[in-house]
Amino acid sequence: MKLLILVIFILNIAFTKVVARIDKEQITSTEVQQAFNAYWREILHLPIARATRRDLQEFLVEYVRSKIIQMEAKRMGISVSPQEFEEYVERHVGSKRLSDVAKELITTEILSQKIISRMAKDLDVKEGQITAYYYLNLRDFKLPAQVLLERYTTSSLDTANEVYYSLSRGQVVRDVEARVGQPMWYSIQTLPEIVRRQLYPYEVGKTTRPIEVGESYVVFRVADKRGSGIMPLEEAKPIVREKLLREKRQEVFRRWFQEVSKRYSVEFYFGQL
Repeated sequence: MKLLILVIFILNIAFTKVVARIDKEQITSTEVQQAFNAYWREILHLPIARATRRDLQEFLVEYVRSKIIQMEAKRMGISVSPQEFEEYVERHVGSKRLSDVAKELITTEILSQKIISRMAKDLDVKEGQITAYYYLNLRDFKLPAQVLLERYTTSSLDTANEVYYSLSRGQVVRDVEARVGQPMWYSIQTLPEIVRRQLYPYEVGKTTRPIEVGESYVVFRVADKRGSGIMPLEEAKPIVREKLLREKRQEVFRRWFQEVSKRYSVEFYFGQL
């Protein structure tokens, strides 16, 4: 019996491929594959069959990076509260039915944002920088025809149909279990064909029938629309300010990570993936 257990143990070691190391910590192919699957299905909401080997290799690098970020956040006394986690998921992910692996990846993203906030809290963008960027990049502010879409997400087709029938009759959605997302502007030409076809001619109030997305159903409604043109400077200022500030913050984070990563001995074995 002891011999059998020893053989099984040896076989497990043999078939457990190490794909990366952080100091003495080993990261196995099984661990990375599980994390990769969770990332694609639960966060990107893409079928895993579309993933390529290069996608997996790039994810491995980010996975190792996330582990270093977690260790450094702990050193800095930075953590994520349950409320912060729930609010982030509500705003950026939608579904709360997440695996432990997906939760860990999301936590790392929140930690990254909190580290950036601490490291770059005094950053600012001057008015002249905003104006200069706007006029030097006018074509970036060319607006195609756009629609403001409301998004209603449900877990069942019956509920989604209730939402559709209420909205298509101009009624307010009440007494149904539907998550209502923040209305967002979309370029008509970039909308998926199934959405464009159902919303044409994009009149305010036009509503799609339930569209199946993974394990959920989504209903879109046109709340407003606007034609093409150039976004005015005053309207563009908040966008430019956020863009330039984000770039500065990311540069601070890049330099910070480059420095702290020197504390670790990191090795990759891509051939083992």
